[in-house]
Parts: sequence; C-alpha cells; structure tokens
Amino acid sequence: MQYAILIMVLLLIFAFYKMKKQISEVNYLNDILYVKKQPEKYIEEIDKILAVKQTEKNKVINTIQKTTGMLYAGRFDEVIGILEKLKSTPKNWLPIYYQNLVLALYFKKDKNKANEVLKEAEPIFAEFGKNEYYKEFIDIVCSVSDFYNGKGSKKYYSKLAETGANDYRKSFGYYFSGMIDKREKNVEEAEKNFKNAMEFGRGSFVEEFSMHQ
Repeated sequence: MQYAILIMVLLLIFAFYKMKKQISEVNYLNDILYVKKQPEKYIEEIDKILAVKQTEKNKVINTIQKTTGMLYAGRFDEVIGILEKLKSTPKNWLPIYYQNLVLALYFKKDKNKANEVLKEAEPIFAEFGKNEYYKEFIDIVCSVSDFYNGKGSKKYYSKLAETGANDYRKSFGYYFSGMIDKREKNVEEAEKNFKNAMEFGRGSFVEEFSMHQ
C-alpha cells in the first residue's frame, strides 16, 4: 500500500514539473513573438522543438505553432503549403489551424479560396467561439474576411486596436482602420492609423503592409 502511494506521489510530482516546464516554454515563445516581436526567432525556436523526438500529436501542434510565426513573418505561401498537408489535427487546435490558413489566404489575396476554407471552418468556429480563449482571434478572422469581401466595421477595428490581447492583434485593428479611412478618403486619420499599425506590428508583415499604404 505504501509503495503504491509513493508511486502515485512520484507520478504527481512528475506531472507537476512537466506542466510547469510546458507553461514556461509557452511563456518563453510568446515573449519572443508578441513582446520582442521577432517572428523569425520564434520560428527558429519552434524548429529546435520539432527537431526533438516527440509524439505525432505534439509534432502537429508544434507545426501549427510554427505557422503562427510564419504568418506574422509574412511567409504566407509556406503557411498554406504546410497546413494543407497537415493531418490529424487535435480538435482543440483546429481553430488556430483555420485561423492561420484563412488569414494567410486573405493576405496572399486569394479571396475565393479563403472564403471556401472559412466556410469549412464555420462549425469549428461556432463551437469554439463560445470559449473566451478562442473568441478574440476567431472574431479577428471573421472581421478580416468581412473587409476583403467589401464590408468591415470601423467600430470593431477601432475597439480591437485598443483592447487586443497583444500588440500584433492591436496592429490588425489599426491597419484595417487605416484601410477603411483610406477607402473613405480620410487621409489624415489613415496616416495616423498606419503609423500605429507599424509601431504595434513591428517585425511583422503588418508593419510592411502599413509602410506601403
């Protein structure tokens, strides 16, 4: 009996340290991407993780994470190529899978394909959109779709610019606010929003896109 209890305690300790290590790893990677704003460095760190032997499930998860870095680095073709070949994505990672694929297609200006994939993603987004963790980036994907399909709410983008969970999400708000201002000939406001988009989106494709407006 005592031996069984000891084994249980050791297993719990192992599980605790494994979870702590995973949280530390996630925080480290998030800091590189969203605080230091170094998408290419983030990709390099994920590649180091992928080089280590791991389960097929973890390999898929880490590959999806890598495409997040590639998306912000503006490597849209690579994001699309990798994700379209991916198999057996864990269900709770499907929203991020679709986020990266749909956004890469829109930003590559393949609107028709992006619309098709978004339609395919709708049941997943409807299910996971009720969860606060997923809600913001699902809303962003849908708002980007609205913009490229001739709609888009300035009110939504302005709010996102203020309340986005990280600077890169805020940069989306500023960039699309600027694009609407540009469309409506509000030159001064557009310039202001693009300047903010460059600052918040530093190191990402949003900085480059804004620079050329």
